[in-house]
Amino acid sequence: MTARRGDGIGLEVTTSVVRGVRLAHNEAGRVAAVCEVPISRFEDNAAVFDALVRARGRLGGDGLTTRVAWFPKGSTMQRVDATGLTGPELNQLRHGLADDTGITSTMLIDADARRWMLALRWDHNRAWWLQELLERAGFVDVTIEPAPVALGRVLGRDVTVARRDASLERSWAALYDVVPIAATTVESGTREHPSIACAVSPIGVNDLGDVLADPALSQEVARLVADALIDVERTNELDAQLVALDDPYPPFPAHDLRAPQRVGVALGAAIGAAGLAGRLRAVDVLTSVRQTVESLPRPWAIERLADAPLEVARDRPSWWSRTGKLAKSWFRRAPRKI
Repeated sequence: MTARRGDGIGLEVTTSVVRGVRLAHNEAGRVAAVCEVPISRFEDNAAVFDALVRARGRLGGDGLTTRVAWFPKGSTMQRVDATGLTGPELNQLRHGLADDTGITSTMLIDADARRWMLALRWDHNRAWWLQELLERAGFVDVTIEPAPVALGRVLGRDVTVARRDASLERSWAALYDVVPIAATTVESGTREHPSIACAVSPIGVNDLGDVLADPALSQEVARLVADALIDVERTNELDAQLVALDDPYPPFPAHDLRAPQRVGVALGAAIGAAGLAGRLRAVDVLTSVRQTVESLPRPWAIERLADAPLEVARDRPSWWSRTGKLAKSWFRRAPRKI
């Protein structure tokens, strides 16, 4: 299968389910396949791998780029203005975040004339583990990205608040201004899942101008989202229709695997994988920020030598013996005179 622009696979991975969407440039409505595969035990590598393999088989599409939306429990994200910064200045900003807040994962995202750096608190080692399993399961060119970024691609430009309840005990909330302003995981409570709740009401984000510590950021985002979604929760309906490539996404019934509340996040990831959302970048991780020379394993640095004398005694023949051998050799080779 030859991949073209408009072809791509998007996944949403939680601890209990994998949801996937495959887009095709020549398919009516672009959605060629969807799937929803349960994960029996997320702590078991074999169980996760089995679910990913089954998702890969149901989606099809050999050799297509894959983007995976993932936002594990305890994750937070907050944007920092990086407009106009050069490469060295961006690296300086990354190292500053790592030194001041311990944030080692960042992602650049462009919106109109602005560039933002998303400061991401999550377990990047776990993200690499998931990426390795996905590649072993047959997915190609895999990129892991925050789930709020993926959902933002299918939200209208006027949406300011979104809450995602993906599965049991896996919920997050985010604030948007075209791109995510901030996001955090939240308690699921008794909310129905899967669901996506959106609101277009104005929000005040004055307290989010500076990078906040983890508890303060989570509390502020949760408060703003809860206040904005009061009316949406009362009507139990989406306050804003999901948009896929400038067209309203069809309102499939809730039991349909294509329902927006099921595949909304995976659809956003697929749009990114298909090259339909502009230039996208992967998450950058500073892996050596807190490593010291003493903490690096270097078994080759010092090696014990054998206890042997430096000078090796050799049994050489005496001078008379060597001279005699040379003389005999010369007399044998000398020409004879007649």
